[in-house]
Amino acid sequence: MSRVCILTDSTAQFTRPNFPGRERVFVAPFDVQPAAPSRAIPVSRLAFVQLFAQLSQEFDAILTLTSSALLNPTFTNALSATVQSGSQASVEVVDSQSTAVGLGYLVQLAAGLVSAGASLKEIERQVRVSIPRIYTLFCIPELTCLAQAGLLELSQAQAGEIMGLLPIFTLEDGRLMPTQKVRTPRHLFETFQEFLSEFEQPAHVALLRGVDHTTIRARPLRQFVQETFPETPFSEHSLNPFLAALFGPHCIGLVVMEKPEAR
Repeated sequence: MSRVCILTDSTAQFTRPNFPGRERVFVAPFDVQPAAPSRAIPVSRLAFVQLFAQLSQEFDAILTLTSSALLNPTFTNALSATVQSGSQASVEVVDSQSTAVGLGYLVQLAAGLVSAGASLKEIERQVRVSIPRIYTLFCIPELTCLAQAGLLELSQAQAGEIMGLLPIFTLEDGRLMPTQKVRTPRHLFETFQEFLSEFEQPAHVALLRGVDHTTIRARPLRQFVQETFPETPFSEHSLNPFLAALFGPHCIGLVVMEKPEAR
């Protein structure tokens, strides 16, 4: 039986610390430039070359799941590394078109399949089928962080911050797309409720919060999820340092994972 492992990057956040196949999951670390404002430095091509070489000594198949290629160059670097690594293992690189808990959820799915003895081809197929079933909203007040990452024009970011509104983006096919702006935390909560109401019975709902926990309270959202979807797990996560550097420390995210048979 082929020995398969999963390689992801450190923007991934898992819905639970322990899950089937966790021992087969490895993380390629981002770096954070500490100077204010902090900046997330994606995993380089050379780092991936080294990781592929190390993992190929123990595994003969490596599935690499990265954050969206439209958010940072990690996917491109990993893909380039497959050509240069000279790894003896079979390496597949998949763009998750997601990040944070969405990416972590896909990694957990893949790890579970590894634990069940699935082949690299089957794991990759099921991951790709699951990618369109992950839906993400981000409220990003610090638009200059997006400008710093090359995701927004600096003039647009500065103008948006001056207005003092709470801009909301959706992650569509891996790209951040602006959807609306709200004025208050109450309006943000209502937007999250409306978004959740579009689903019948999600597999999981996750809330991401940065350093300011007053912008939106978890308890009312948790209660809404429990009342609307009694069988759906709800988890709350602090924004990790890499995502905080990319989206700003006050970013708030809502991630909904659909069940395979949904829609």
